[in-house]
Amino acid sequence: MFFPRVYQSIVTQPVALRRLHSFVKMLWPKEGGKFISERAKDVQVLPEGVEKVAVMLSESVKKGDLNVKEFLQNDVLPVDKGLTEEELLNWTFLVDTLNFNFWTPDGEPKYTVTDKGKKRTGYMAMVAAVNRAIDEGKKIYDANYYSKLTLDDIKHIFRSDTESTMPLFSERVRVLGEVGKKLIEEYDGTFLNVLKKADHSALQLVEIVTSEFECYRDVAKYEGEEVAMFKRAQILASDIWVLFRGKGLGAFTDIDNLTIFADYRVPQAMVHFGVLKYSSSLEEKLKKQHVFQSGEREEVEIRGCSIHAAELIVERIKELLSQSGCSTPINSAKVDFFLWDYRLTNAVALESVPYHRVRCIYY
Repeated sequence: MFFPRVYQSIVTQPVALRRLHSFVKMLWPKEGGKFISERAKDVQVLPEGVEKVAVMLSESVKKGDLNVKEFLQNDVLPVDKGLTEEELLNWTFLVDTLNFNFWTPDGEPKYTVTDKGKKRTGYMAMVAAVNRAIDEGKKIYDANYYSKLTLDDIKHIFRSDTESTMPLFSERVRVLGEVGKKLIEEYDGTFLNVLKKADHSALQLVEIVTSEFECYRDVAKYEGEEVAMFKRAQILASDIWVLFRGKGLGAFTDIDNLTIFADYRVPQAMVHFGVLKYSSSLEEKLKKQHVFQSGEREEVEIRGCSIHAAELIVERIKELLSQSGCSTPINSAKVDFFLWDYRLTNAVALESVPYHRVRCIYY
């Protein structure tokens, strides 16, 4: 039946959010991930892998190694640039608007930006380039500035230390123009007004962002159903939560209702830990660096199964913590941060684990 599956979580959401979704036939990430996992042909969630990661992370939680401040990366956040809270919020919206597609074909130099003596690659290089622009006197976090950027402007601002470039320059110009125009015309040019509209609800913020800003509508079709992944919209909410340490502008009452942020690196870490297993045909495609289309069945299965696997990990961690008498909260955002950071800090060890590749603006 459509009604129970779609609305089993929506009925517990704020009234305004329920109203917005009353007649929309779409599975949100948590329900969509479960729906996909139950029907996937080329991706499996392995219980033993779920248990392995849950045990490992429950021990980290008990040691205090899996909390918000552990994920606050002061060396990339522009906290030393004299920005106000509102400007930091606008900075966060900017980098999450641009938080997509950084992978480089094997054998090619990675997109790299040096920041504070460190060579950053991928997403971190993009953030470093944004901060470099601020140091150069550019108000790149201001919608009135970035909405007018040209392709040449983007190429200069995000210039690499290597011969490689950040992918999809033209798409980045387009999305910055799109979101900047919307902010200026309807939100007085500041993301703060979008956040205020969400009324301290992470889910409401995801709803608003995916409704108002087309480039955030990360939705696919699977087995006749419309399933939402909402990678960038959800990570935007979690980044605000982390940046403000769950207080003030980041005080969301429902942050635990977010799922992980399904990209191409978190599934790679899950395969490494034995949480996910791919069919031989899919694994062969990955080894050959096959580039999938956004919304292609295997791509959707990888992302959906990673979302559901993380939900199972969180449930099991909660059980283990309860059994040990530990009341420290855990949620999918923390699991995602751990897996993403693990892949980043153990990149060499995970080189043998193939990841799926796609060129799109959603992740």
